[in-house]
Amino acid sequence: MRGKNKGFILGALLLIFFTVYTFRDEFYKSILKNYTSLSAGIVSWIPKFVTIVVIILFAKLIISFVNSLLERYFRYVGKEKEYYSVSSIVKYIVWILSILGILSVIIGNLGVWLTSVGLIGFGITFALQKPILNFVGWLTIIFSKTYSLGDRIKVGDDKGDVIEIQMMSTVIDGLLEDSDELSGKIITLPNAQVLTSPIINFTKSGEYIWDGLSVDITYESNWKKAEEILKDVTFKVVNKYVSVSKDDHSEKHEHIMETLGILKKHHGETENVAEKQIIEKRMGEIQEERKRLEGIKKFAFKDIKKEPSVRVSLRDSSVGLSVRYLAHYRSLRMMKSEINVAFLHRVARTKNVEIAYPHLQIVRKGKT
Repeated sequence: MRGKNKGFILGALLLIFFTVYTFRDEFYKSILKNYTSLSAGIVSWIPKFVTIVVIILFAKLIISFVNSLLERYFRYVGKEKEYYSVSSIVKYIVWILSILGILSVIIGNLGVWLTSVGLIGFGITFALQKPILNFVGWLTIIFSKTYSLGDRIKVGDDKGDVIEIQMMSTVIDGLLEDSDELSGKIITLPNAQVLTSPIINFTKSGEYIWDGLSVDITYESNWKKAEEILKDVTFKVVNKYVSVSKDDHSEKHEHIMETLGILKKHHGETENVAEKQIIEKRMGEIQEERKRLEGIKKFAFKDIKKEPSVRVSLRDSSVGLSVRYLAHYRSLRMMKSEINVAFLHRVARTKNVEIAYPHLQIVRKGKT
């Protein structure tokens, strides 16, 4: 059996050999023709391949160069938080243009291709409504400066500090319930909410915002005395958390401007790269302090230590006292709690002042 198989294989090999030998001229011509065609195709693609490589390298070079300039600029003006957002926009724009350039090299007639893509894109737009809205929301955040990294915002029921602004979403570090302290709970918010929901930014104009609270006292109470107590305890708490007066503000602002002038002069004179970086970092820190003080100035406070304002209102079964005061955005609930506690302690030691609360009072008429 094995001998028959060997004979069959030997015969097949001899047949193939004689066939190739007989048609050797045609076989060689076919190989040469295919090789020539393949070589011509490869040769024609070499310029395109080189052009594509050059486009990619040039795009990376442009991104690196522009980001380097942006980083220096934002560090110089003390706005490092905005650098990452702007650099992301630059990166996306450069790569989109690079991809269009590569497609024009490969396809040749880019106009026809763009027309086809436009028709197809129009058809799938409805399927990508949310991503498109998120992208538009991202552009709105970047260019309108709705909020920046480090800002404390509230979107719907979610409140926290912004730690990252991505193309599709914003990431915040959420707060503890009924508190102004960070919880470490990471919350991801779609950027589309910027277009559809109210955004509350607690730090847009500085670290200090207006806050207030209300207390109710009975009609039998000495409301004048209660008003004085509320003013006094609020003043002490505000003075504890916001201890910058007009004079302090002016002196600090003047000192900051003087220091910035010295640093800018030294930055221009020195040639040491490491020293320049240290100066730029210090200038960024001083710019942040300047921004904080200017935020205080926007409230047009002649003196932050002035007495808080109290408003009196008449209600169905009580006299309402509402106090308005300046508060640090990280201490809103803490300040409110301390004012309430101090007011309760003072009222407990004061005659003719009683907190109003819902209760039923029965008055019996005497016999006539």
